Amino acid sequence: MESGGPAGGRVAMAARLVIRGVVQGVGMRPFVYRLAHLHGISGWVVNSSRGVIIEAEAPDEDLDAFARALEEEAPPLARIGSVERETIEPRGFSGFEIRKSHSEEEESTLICPDVAICPDCLAEFLNPSDRRHHYPFINCTNCGPRYSIIEGTPYDRPKTSMKHFRMCDRCQHEYDDPLDRRFHAQPNACGACGPKLDLALPVDPADGTTELVLGRSYARMPEDVAAAAEGDPVVAARWLLKKGAIIGVRGLGGFHIAANAGIDSTVRALREKKDRPAKPFAIMCRNIDVVRELAHVNALEEEALESPWSPIVLLRKKEIGEGGEGVADARRISPAIAPRNSYLGVMLPYAPVHHLLFDDLEVLIMTSANEAGEPIVSDVAEARERLPGITRTFLDHDRDIVNRNDDSIVFVEAGHLMMSRRSRGYAPYPIELGIETREVLACGTELKNTFTLLRDGWAFVSPHVGDLANQATLEFYEETVDKFMDWFRVSPTVVAHDLHPDYLATRYAKRFGARHDAAVELVGVQHHHAHIASVMLENGVKEPVIGLALDGTGYGTDGAIWGCEFLLADSLDFERAGYLNYVPLPGGDAAIRHPYRVALSHLHAAGVAAGGDLTELGRTLFPDVPEGELDLVVQQVEKRVNCIDTSSAGRLFDAVSAMIGVCSEISYEAQAAIELESLIERPSDSVYPFGLAEVDGRLVVDAAPIVRAVLDDVRAGAERRDISAAFHGTVVRFCRDVAARLSEARRIKHVALAGGVFQNRFLLRSLVGALEEDGLTVLLHKEVPTNDGGVSLGQAAVANARTLAGWTTSG
Repeated sequence: MESGGPAGGRVAMAARLVIRGVVQGVGMRPFVYRLAHLHGISGWVVNSSRGVIIEAEAPDEDLDAFARALEEEAPPLARIGSVERETIEPRGFSGFEIRKSHSEEEESTLICPDVAICPDCLAEFLNPSDRRHHYPFINCTNCGPRYSIIEGTPYDRPKTSMKHFRMCDRCQHEYDDPLDRRFHAQPNACGACGPKLDLALPVDPADGTTELVLGRSYARMPEDVAAAAEGDPVVAARWLLKKGAIIGVRGLGGFHIAANAGIDSTVRALREKKDRPAKPFAIMCRNIDVVRELAHVNALEEEALESPWSPIVLLRKKEIGEGGEGVADARRISPAIAPRNSYLGVMLPYAPVHHLLFDDLEVLIMTSANEAGEPIVSDVAEARERLPGITRTFLDHDRDIVNRNDDSIVFVEAGHLMMSRRSRGYAPYPIELGIETREVLACGTELKNTFTLLRDGWAFVSPHVGDLANQATLEFYEETVDKFMDWFRVSPTVVAHDLHPDYLATRYAKRFGARHDAAVELVGVQHHHAHIASVMLENGVKEPVIGLALDGTGYGTDGAIWGCEFLLADSLDFERAGYLNYVPLPGGDAAIRHPYRVALSHLHAAGVAAGGDLTELGRTLFPDVPEGELDLVVQQVEKRVNCIDTSSAGRLFDAVSAMIGVCSEISYEAQAAIELESLIERPSDSVYPFGLAEVDGRLVVDAAPIVRAVLDDVRAGAERRDISAAFHGTVVRFCRDVAARLSEARRIKHVALAGGVFQNRFLLRSLVGALEEDGLTVLLHKEVPTNDGGVSLGQAAVANARTLAGWTTSG
């Protein structure tokens, strides 16, 4: 224990304070210690499972000032939820001390996410005279790994993966000194006592020499580089990257696949190896100046890039030169980085090892090391097993990653930061709800899965899990649910799930309920209601709202696939006030992978062709589709064989994209819609006609006139960019018209927007502007994604509200 502080003097008052929130691993105890000295406080501070507990003795006015400063001057990474204060009897302490942490049953504390290297550590890292110069695991109480190394709470070194590294005398002195920046920094280490890097290279079995894959060719590592690599593996890693090699780099939460972004042949080789023909790669730039050369960056985007959370930020591309076959100017990136896409996913170096790689490089691909939809790879053995066709060379280290977490992705639109993927840097920061909550587990959905736990007015939204479509992701999901329930001491009495009976998350919920029998209530929540409830919860809105939920897929209460829904909703229930007219989805998921199928369905519904005419039209619009396949799809549509009805907005975007020749077959989710948006150069004054009529008490948008008008423009040879702009404007117009009619009829002024379609920046910007022009208040997501990554929070909100209201289970 460490002691000090003021001594002597008569104590006028004594108080016990409990600070709850994200208060461990963020420098809270040394902050309290220094504050106690400043205000003349005697007593002690301790970490516990409840949070940070303080007993303080001082004259009344000093205690009040001390208590105020705890909240007003808290460390930068702390998130204080509450400070509870009670008066106690003075004990006559003569100084102030930091006591050893302890755990309490049924009490929980909050966990800080992994954060980027702080300015102080970076200055030491770059200083040749500092003992941690270029040490790749430098950290302090204000930065470095937290979530990725924690094994249990309270957060102390023996409960992290740093327990295997015994600190040297100098590091121990820093760790023990309350006035040091590294006081109780659990990952504290240096080159003498801490983790180390290693370059794992493939070996040629014929002669034992190191062999490196460089794009599509092979090369030998020069002897001087190989020799330098023995003492400094980063030297070899940089040489490999400059020559065009593809390597794995183990960072905070898992491995990245790294490659030189300026060598076109390397980028294309990586696409081939990852079987990723079109989905954009994220890039990491040496500094913000390089970012500015590649993309347009506003103040909010720059702030996000340079923040401690250091996410990938989606930035609009600038017109730049193209990389060639050789080692290009590293500031000129290959056009294969983000083909047919207006945006670049950009981040800055956030781990010390990243800064080492950029010693003489400017731009690197840094894409997650995983198969599509699976969790990020976290150790080299797993990497060798799962990524042998991509790389056999890994810049590794010996600090275990206990909890893998991928990079977060954000974008700035409508004046504020929005999430596309919430993970490293943001999770598991909790969301304070300000409402009464039961202990709830919400299991999320199939794609972009997250889960959410509720307890004591907090929502614990998991990091991005992935697509629950394979065993590896399901195992990661179940493991993470168990950890969250343990860390945050949640024993769910309510379990929420999607209505789709075949989702793995739904099946997990029902297995969970069966294991706990009568102790757990299952609550099914409709997908789009969850989307809107999530936005409402984040914005603290309790009264009914107009909800515009636009996405690709959500199981409807009638068994159809919903996706363009106009709801009247509160946290308890919803009314489906309108929707996009149904069309058959031929072949189910096959239609999602092949947008031309949806286009044929919309063309048929629009009545532009009948019988053989639809087949001929299809051959004209989609000449690359085999005739036999096209004939089969036409028969499916006309006879409604192997079809399911859908009102999906996402599929309408797909149909238009295919019709105008942008994308008739996709290799990643939403590709057709993304490429359609990327055509737009400026807003259009043109709007296509559409139908809007009341059918059985609901407003139904008829897309048939839109489809016919798009076809007319295609036949007339209109520019694709103009068709795309007019189509986007049309979607804005019918959403605006529906919202206006519902607002007038129900006297509702709040409009909540949610669903993956609203990751379309042009659409979101245009619709928000239009609705605000009409005097409506637009609600958007703040801390969770608008895509399916935000659904679990909405499920939790609905299940909690229904349980508190005494509603019976819906199973």
